[in-house]
Amino acid sequence: MQIPQATPGNRVIFGWGLGSLGLSTILNTLNVLLIAYLTLVVGLEPALAGSLVLLAKIYDVVTDLPMGWLSDRTRTPLGARRPYLLAASVITPLSMLMLFSQPGAAPQTYVLLALLLYASGYTLFNVPYLSMPAELAFDTHVRTRMMALRSAFIAAGTFFGVAAAPYLVGAMGGGAEGYAALGKLMAVMVLIGFLGCFLLTRTDHPMPAKPVYIPLRQQLRIILSNRHFLTLLAIKITHLLALATGAGSLFFFMKYALGYDLKVLGLYGAVTTFCWALSMPFWTRLAKTRGKRLGYFVATLAYVVVTLSWLLATRGEPMLLVMLRAVFFGVVSGGMLLMGNAMLQDIMDQDFRVTGNRKNGLFAGFYSLTEKLTSGIGAQILGAVLSISGFSRAASVQSETAIEGIYYTAALIPAILMLLSLIAIYHYRLDERELTVA
Repeated sequence: MQIPQATPGNRVIFGWGLGSLGLSTILNTLNVLLIAYLTLVVGLEPALAGSLVLLAKIYDVVTDLPMGWLSDRTRTPLGARRPYLLAASVITPLSMLMLFSQPGAAPQTYVLLALLLYASGYTLFNVPYLSMPAELAFDTHVRTRMMALRSAFIAAGTFFGVAAAPYLVGAMGGGAEGYAALGKLMAVMVLIGFLGCFLLTRTDHPMPAKPVYIPLRQQLRIILSNRHFLTLLAIKITHLLALATGAGSLFFFMKYALGYDLKVLGLYGAVTTFCWALSMPFWTRLAKTRGKRLGYFVATLAYVVVTLSWLLATRGEPMLLVMLRAVFFGVVSGGMLLMGNAMLQDIMDQDFRVTGNRKNGLFAGFYSLTEKLTSGIGAQILGAVLSISGFSRAASVQSETAIEGIYYTAALIPAILMLLSLIAIYHYRLDERELTVA
């Protein structure tokens, strides 16, 4: 079929990438601090806190796929995807204010409602957002550059979540007041990212979904028969489980296993994201010259090695070694993120070239659903291991079994999951050379 030539302008590319500032701010801040906040400040047991997070993610089973189908079918003067970006710009910041406001009676009900509101806003934005690049650019290398810019904004959001947020909360004493201030700042960051993305992605030549009706059940069968997409989902499931478990345990590992405070965690996060951003030109060039599959494999294998090195760390670990790990984690995390996101856009493009119909919203809905469910399961794993190993939220010094459980969640479980993902990466077979535009 004839492939239209489409190259988005700098404003549109920048605006689309800006959306990831809001997404990354939420995802990383909650991954690092949410379980700690719910256990140490709200007062929930770790297993219950993990269960509430998982329940909110299960709710996304109901919303993500219909959201993808709906955005594929939407026709408005603002475009097929952008109206949902605007709605999310209102809902999601409000959810951050609610989540980090100290609940009164029935804290578990209040927390669950806040998490459900957050999940709704995140879905409204993320599913249409992930559907847009394959419609804006038809050359795989152009989309890879878009993913690189997105990765820079993700690095900024990650810096906020794993560096600025812990430092802010720690500087304010680590209590309810610090988290309330964090919620307000998060709301501002999310508003800038989401609303900025909506405003800047306006284009005079939008690429609408092809207006041919395909029943939802048939579209699902088509997507589930796409072996490239199923392979990518297998990779993302293992990766996101590993990242959710490891990132959530980082607070506990730094404080109770190594003996460092939240300010050191903030410095660790700053080094990680700085090296992440610096590594983008390297990973972008590797993807273009050697392929995304090889880049994904190399980055993941390196992540396994660095993660396992935490098993050798003990209380009072020299700061130099901690920060050296931060450097390596930043570099390999940047590579993993770039390759996975660029592969998703390639899969959407290849499906359109074969079928002539746009199903980007459904692809994005499945992808987003996988992301959220696995992060919820990761939080449940973390909470369950902490509870089973005897973690006490009232104790300043934890038992040996509790410390052992923290090592499992920070190093061993994430490394095993990442190793499993290498099998799926090896079997990924989409030929990127078919997706270039002369």
